[in-house]
Amino acid sequence: MSDLKVCYNILSQVYKQQAYGSISLTGKLGEAENRDFVTRLVYGVLQNDVKYDYYIGRMTAKKPQNSAIILLKIGMYCIEGMDSMPDYAAVNNVVELTKEIGKQGSSGFINGVLKAFCRQRPALPTEASQRLSVEASVPLWIVKNYIRRFGAEKTREFLTCAPFELEHARVNLLRTDKEKVLAKLVAAGVDCIDDPRNADCFFVRNCQKSRQLFDAGEITFQSLTSVECCKTAEVRSGDNVLDMCAAPGGKSVYFAGAADGVKVLSCDVYHHRLELIQQYARRMGVRLDVRLMDATVYNKALESAYDVVLCDVPCSGFGVAAKKPDVYLFKDKDKIFSLTQTQSRILENGARYVKAGGTIVYSTCTLMKEENEDIVKKFLKSDRRFTLESQHTYLPDGKGTDGFFVAKMRREKA
Repeated sequence: MSDLKVCYNILSQVYKQQAYGSISLTGKLGEAENRDFVTRLVYGVLQNDVKYDYYIGRMTAKKPQNSAIILLKIGMYCIEGMDSMPDYAAVNNVVELTKEIGKQGSSGFINGVLKAFCRQRPALPTEASQRLSVEASVPLWIVKNYIRRFGAEKTREFLTCAPFELEHARVNLLRTDKEKVLAKLVAAGVDCIDDPRNADCFFVRNCQKSRQLFDAGEITFQSLTSVECCKTAEVRSGDNVLDMCAAPGGKSVYFAGAADGVKVLSCDVYHHRLELIQQYARRMGVRLDVRLMDATVYNKALESAYDVVLCDVPCSGFGVAAKKPDVYLFKDKDKIFSLTQTQSRILENGARYVKAGGTIVYSTCTLMKEENEDIVKKFLKSDRRFTLESQHTYLPDGKGTDGFFVAKMRREKA
């Protein structure tokens, strides 16, 4: 099987079955001869999905079948994004792929469109928001939402910033220190950049050596915004902490090591995710109380029992699109509304678990006001026991910061 066919099969699962790109890629990558090529092409197509839809719409008289759309997107990325592959080779390879998957009758159509694409790209829209939607490959309704909130200049800035190639890592101070970790990485020639905001963190290339340190529990990959969220909670010695939507467990593990005598109840709604949390805790050498719990259902046994409650709620995930480029697929305004109902229920339940004088932290990895400020505002209006202490929206900056939102609220003392 050719590597292009492996790419086609992965993308077919994503586009036709609404599978997660990362999961499909992991499941099929063993069939590839050149894994780096397949990974780059799959993510390249997904990152440019909106743009390629626009191109296809301008270059075809009517919408092609799904298989032809996938083939054209593969070809367009090979032409635009694979410098090592000449244009003629990209066209020929995708035409051969068309035949390999049993779509012989479409080969002439694919050949014609891709050759025309090599000669000239369709003109971009003239209207500003439509143009940015194509250039940044972000759905138009999301672009318009951002422009209303952040302004046109700021929106263009964060939607078009180049992706950051290094990952944010946190040193496990229970097992080693930052100086020793960096010495090992430098000796192995691994790219590292210090994180001046966090004494136990740095940016590192995800490679064999850094993965070895990860597997040994000396470091963990935890995004900068995730660390900032944990810091916002200000967990102190002896605190009881509840992490309501904890998988895969990074924030729970952070809390468990934040101070002496911290007890963390780490919950999730799915059994298989509980094991992910346990694995994370074992690797990092901390103890967590891990339980199955639906955060949208009130649990009387937890009433007023926690100094800190974290509601890191399910969200649209648009703030981490640079890492998960399929996040824009299959989401519309109706699905966002459904998410906000879930988010509100989780926050309302979480508030009932906070002790008098305790805090609740609400966080998402999205930039949608409907999922962030609006949820917090609605909650504070309905539960007068709580006051807002801090609220911050992080914008992607191409330097390691993802799109993220975090708000901290405190319950009045008895």
